[in-house]
Amino acid sequence: MSPDIEGLWLFTKYGVPIADFTCSEQSTDKSIIGGLVSAIKTFSQHLTTKGLQSLMLEDSKIVFFSALQGNVIMLIRTNSKAKDKRVNKIAIDILRLFEDLYDVNDIENWDGSTNFFKEFQERLCAFFNNL
Repeated sequence: MSPDIEGLWLFTKYGVPIADFTCSEQSTDKSIIGGLVSAIKTFSQHLTTKGLQSLMLEDSKIVFFSALQGNVIMLIRTNSKAKDKRVNKIAIDILRLFEDLYDVNDIENWDGSTNFFKEFQERLCAFFNNL
C-alpha cells in the first residue's frame, strides 16, 4: 500500500462491503462502517449538492469518492498530513481500475459474494506494489 494511504474500503451505496485494504492489524467491522458511511453520505447529500467530501479523525483524514454513477462509495484513510493532490490521483487510478472491470448492472445484480471482486483485489494489490 502507498505511504499516503492507510486504508481503503469499497461499499455499495447501501453500505454493503465490497472490498477493503488496510495497513493496520486492527480489525474493523466493515458492516458497521458501511452503514455509517451510507447514512452520512445520504444525509449530507440532502444538505449540499455534493454531499460529504472528507472527514477528519484525530490524525487521520477519511476522503469519500463515488464510482459507477454513485452506486459505489470508496473511502480512503490517509494521514492528515498527506497531500490531497496525491491522494486524489491515487483514488482516480483506483476508481478507473474498478470501473474497467465492473459496471452499474454488476453492482445492482451482485449476489454478495466477495469472490466476485477477486480480480479487482488482485489488480489493486499490483497497483499498490507498483507505486
